[in-house]
Amino acid sequence: MSHWYLLWALSALWLAFEIWLVLRDRAQGKGKGDRDRGSFYVNFLSLAVGITAAGVIGGTRWFLPWKWTSIAYWIGFAVMLVGLGLRIWAIVVLGKSFRTTVETHESQGVVTSGPYALIRHPSYSGLVAVSVGYGIAVQNWFSLIVAVLIPLVALLYRIHVEEAVLESSLGSQYTDYQKRTRKLIPWIW
Repeated sequence: MSHWYLLWALSALWLAFEIWLVLRDRAQGKGKGDRDRGSFYVNFLSLAVGITAAGVIGGTRWFLPWKWTSIAYWIGFAVMLVGLGLRIWAIVVLGKSFRTTVETHESQGVVTSGPYALIRHPSYSGLVAVSVGYGIAVQNWFSLIVAVLIPLVALLYRIHVEEAVLESSLGSQYTDYQKRTRKLIPWIW
């Protein structure tokens, strides 16, 4: 089916974007701190394993509760696009403070504009949305669970590490911000 090419193309675009972010950070001398506690590698591997496993499982059509439909595919594809858009927006708004590893810089402050007005980790919310969209697009319940659960566990570890570093570096400015916002889902969590 020709729709699959679009899903793989979007997935490849997403992967290329993530690789570009890492290469950009390395070229700018970022990512050398020890505060990350391995969360960069945990996130990268969990996303790779989760999405790859979801694709393989989805290709087998196990646990498929309905016949494959274009509507479900396009809903998943749209959710992926929204998630990628949210991730890019969050990175742009964070600007020079965005890193692929957990670290801060001396002039860093708390960003409260754009998606950061409602959630503390919109970039990670975008990753979760991309994973959800992928799971929906392959139209397999087990794929959806794998695509979301594996990366989500890693992202929760990353958030734990990151928030400890931000609290330590930014102090009350960040703890006040935590009280006003949610981690990943506006007004909910």
